[in-house]
This record gives sequence, C-alpha cells and structure tokens, in this order.
Amino acid sequence: MIENKTIANIITPPGKSGVGIIRVSGEQSFMIIDQLFKPYDQQSFKAKESHKAYLGKVVRSNGSLLDEALVLLFKGPNSFTGDDTVEIQAHGNPFILREILKEILLLGARQSQAGEFTRQAFLNGKLDLTQCEGILDTINASNKLALQQSLSQLEGSLRKKIKNISKELIQLSAYLEATIDFPDDEIDSSLSRTEIAVKADDIRKTTDDLLKTYQQGKLIKEGITTVLIGQPNAGKSSLLNSFLNEDRAIITELPGTTRDAIEEQIILDELTLKLVDTAGFRETEDKIEKIGIAKTYDYIQIAQLVIFLIDASKGLTTSDQKMLAHLDRLEKKYLLVYNKTDLLSQEILEKNVGRIYISAKHSTGLEILMSRIKEIFLEKESEELYLNNLRYYESLNKVRTSIETFIRELSREDIPYDLLTIHLKEAYQELSFITGENFTDELLENIFNQFCIGK
Repeated sequence: MIENKTIANIITPPGKSGVGIIRVSGEQSFMIIDQLFKPYDQQSFKAKESHKAYLGKVVRSNGSLLDEALVLLFKGPNSFTGDDTVEIQAHGNPFILREILKEILLLGARQSQAGEFTRQAFLNGKLDLTQCEGILDTINASNKLALQQSLSQLEGSLRKKIKNISKELIQLSAYLEATIDFPDDEIDSSLSRTEIAVKADDIRKTTDDLLKTYQQGKLIKEGITTVLIGQPNAGKSSLLNSFLNEDRAIITELPGTTRDAIEEQIILDELTLKLVDTAGFRETEDKIEKIGIAKTYDYIQIAQLVIFLIDASKGLTTSDQKMLAHLDRLEKKYLLVYNKTDLLSQEILEKNVGRIYISAKHSTGLEILMSRIKEIFLEKESEELYLNNLRYYESLNKVRTSIETFIRELSREDIPYDLLTIHLKEAYQELSFITGENFTDELLENIFNQFCIGK
C-alpha cells in the first residue's frame, strides 16, 4: 500500500446535482480541513464535537472563496473507516468538487484508490470481508430481494453463520487434541469415533445447507437470463416492448424483422429479468437472417428461462414441436405463451384455461405471465441467507471436502487424532478466508478493485 494514509476523493456520482460530497479520511484529515474550511463559528476542528455538521466557507490556499459548504466531522475510531474522517457537502457542480479535491491533495492527502475507504474500514476491524462485499452488493442491487439479502449480509448474517461453523470446528479439534495430551480418565466425557463422526457430520450438513442456497442467491443477485423465442411474427418484439413499456424493438407485419438479439433488463419486484429478444426460427435462404437464427440457438444454450411465444391464431406448428423437443433435451425451464389472444373468441379461451394467454400488442395477460415466472424462481419459504458470491461457494466446497475427508479417515483406527485434526484446521482456515481473518494482498485487490473510487 502507499505510505500516505490520509486519503480523499469525491464520493458522489459524476454529473451536476444539488449536493456533491468529498470524503477525507486519515490522521491528517482534521489538519487539512482546518486550512481549507473556515467555519462560521471560527472554532478549530480539533476542538469541535464529533458527529456534528458545521457550516462555513471552503477557500483556496490564496484565500479566495471556492464554495459555501456543510462539513461533517467523525472522530476515529467512531467513523466508517475507523480513522478521523471529514465529509464536505458542497454544491454538486463537478468543477467545484474537482477544485476542492485539488486543494485537499495540495494540503497533503492523496487520492483514494478503488474501494480504499471500505478497505481501510476492513483493516481497522470495522467490517469483515463479507460485510464489505455486502456494501458492494447493496450498491448494485437491482431488485427487492437482492437488496434485502445484501443488507442482511452487511448487518453480519453471513459472518455469524461462518463464525458458528468455525466455533464448532475449533471445539471438535480442541477435543481431539485434548485426548492426545491427556489420558481418558482425565477427560470429563470420552467420545467414540462414531460419536465424533456424528458431530463432524452435523457441521458438514450446516455447510451443505449454505451451499444449496447458492444457485438461488446467484439468480437473485445477477438476474435471470430470459430468452424470448418463437417463429417470425409470433410477437417476441411486441412482448419485449410491452415489458419495457416503450418501443425498443422495431415491429412490422413483415416476418424476420429482428435479425440480431436485443438485450434489455426489467425489474419484476423481487427478481431481475435479463430479457433477450431473438430472431424468429424458420427455414430461410437469407444469409443475415440465418446468422440471427444461429444466435437464437446460442442464447437458448445459456438461457435460465425461455419464454416460447406461439401465435394463438395458428396454434402449435411442426416447427414449434421440434423446438419444444429441443428445449426438453436441454432440460431448459420454459413457459409456453400463446400470444395474439385479441384474435381469438372467448369460447376458445375458456376451453384452454391452463394455458398462458397474452396479447403483447395490447399488453394484456402480462400479470399472469409474470406471476408464473415468480412461481418458477421464488421459493415458497425463502431462506434467511443466500450465498451469492462464487468466492464463498468455492471456499465452502473446500470446507465440505475437508470435513468429508476427516469423517472418512476417522473410520480407520490406524490413523491417530493428531493427523485427523489437520483436516479440521484446513476447513477452519478456509472459513477464515471468507470473513477475512486470514487474507492475502491478492484477495483484497480482487475484492476492492470492484468498488468505485469513492467507496
């Protein structure tokens, strides 16, 4: 890391706004603000009360006025970073904010790197790594459930779960080591190898329960890749436009209008759908359309949900049935949606109650379609905690492997306890990488480089 630990940066997004904020954090932050900011009460910042706001003028080194601003003071360790911290709330003019930052840097601070304020909070013990990543997930959350999960992680839900597993591993390891150091008659309760295996298996089950939440957690966080397919003029582009409530895709009566895939995103309350409108599948001699149809099949391969549109006025064709067979072979989740219900009689609609009928043109029936999507992806009883990070998933898989190896070798009487405890210690160490009790510089770089420079 760079030696100068007093860091500063603009922490609000680029562009004009009512208010822009600059954060300064580190041992020189109060000294810098004393030279830059002239509070109307004329009192030095060292004498000022923490967690209070002060109004005054921001001035250049030559004494000329830069702006009138509100300054918030946070004395360490009771600040976000754990260090003395100042936040300047100035007018949200990018030029003004850059000029203020220049003056701060001239007075001895350095510009923060990506995620460095949060990194400092971690190094000062204010947050563990799961909470730091919870902050990033909160910033990026695109739906209600994703926000709920990220805030839960920020509050320490995953940290507590990992701590509990770690505690059980330590207790089991300590017992085994005690049996090595002391004879049986000096230990209050002696456990057989079978009883020890049961305790270890309980820890494995807890780890498994967490691992099982990963796929759902990933969908909640990243969104569901939802591919719209169907024959030309089945209404795929009309459905995309209805979802977005705008004319995103060109619609004509001519078949094959969509040549390339169109990608958009919509929020469905608790879920995010990453919509892909594709070229209609059919036999064609048009070279460009052929490329578009090939892309349709590529998108089907990566789809987490396929919305298969059928022209309800024509019904299922031979080509449609071939595509259904293709989806079944790929074991894809799909919804068969009958479009153009405005062309059908009420009698026909009433005969097929179980079908999903919509009119993409008139945006009718979309509520039923959205409800069916939620039924597929939202669990009836949601978990308190979902894993949503590949880093956690890979580490917990290693934890499970270590525990399984321990249980397997425990059944062998010829392997002494001191060798068996190695596997428990491996599992404990892997858990410590999740929370950050153990870390490498490479791990921190990988995590905090995902942050913006203002966080």
